[in-house]
Amino acid sequence: MSEGHAATAAPASTDGTTTVQRQLTVDGMKRTYLAVGSSVRHKGLPLLIMLHGRGITAQQESARTGFLPYAERGLVNIVYPLGISQSWNAGHGCCGVAAKEGVHDTEFLTRLAADASHYFESDLRRIYLVGYSNGAKLSFEEVCEHPDVFAALATYGAVPLAPCGGGKPISALMASGTNDSVVRSEHFSPTATIALDQAVAQWQSRNGCTGAGATTRTGPLTLTSWTGCRGGTQLSAAVYSGLTHFWPTATRTKAPYTTYVGEQAGAATIMWDFLSRQHLA
Repeated sequence: MSEGHAATAAPASTDGTTTVQRQLTVDGMKRTYLAVGSSVRHKGLPLLIMLHGRGITAQQESARTGFLPYAERGLVNIVYPLGISQSWNAGHGCCGVAAKEGVHDTEFLTRLAADASHYFESDLRRIYLVGYSNGAKLSFEEVCEHPDVFAALATYGAVPLAPCGGGKPISALMASGTNDSVVRSEHFSPTATIALDQAVAQWQSRNGCTGAGATTRTGPLTLTSWTGCRGGTQLSAAVYSGLTHFWPTATRTKAPYTTYVGEQAGAATIMWDFLSRQHLA
């Protein structure tokens, strides 16, 4: 059994949000996550779980990804889990210390979703998972193993390490830069775009999405979306022309590994627009 509890340190309030460090025990190992909500408590909000990339702290990920303004406005509560040695065991040999030690990160995320939902009194029909790079790879594994927990996922800088298989459809937004050498090389593809296209095609089949999809272009972003998929799910593919593995930001920031693309094309902007429309049936 896992028992969630807040850390003894007092919560820190900054910029309209309150952050509490909480812990779970999973397989005898203490695991930690940061729970961020509006300074004015709201019940029944969605819950967004943001998985950091490898070698990045949860604090750095919260600063660069750009989701905090949504919590400040009372639209969502956000969780930033901490990976073991800043890595996640996404299966299939990935990645870092977490993979070498066989850490049960999918079990951690499932219990975290339950614990954080209870803590925030969240809407259980609107739990979202977002991942970057190593965190994105884990997010694919997590929703494929536990499709009844999450209403949708959104990723940048990765595609699934293995096919998700059949079963329940899952709303997803997958994003990549055209010059992302990590996505290209890890999947032995000629380009990152081809790797993303292949992953999206697999998800189209899973969700029963038909047709060419509707495409919009904003700055370097080409966004293709399918609606009316099986079970009311949706699917989107976001391709950033000329971008690398760095996170596309809506505002200029000193946070590491970012590329400024503007408000309308920012990854947080398009992801929240997509996620906020999704809910479990």
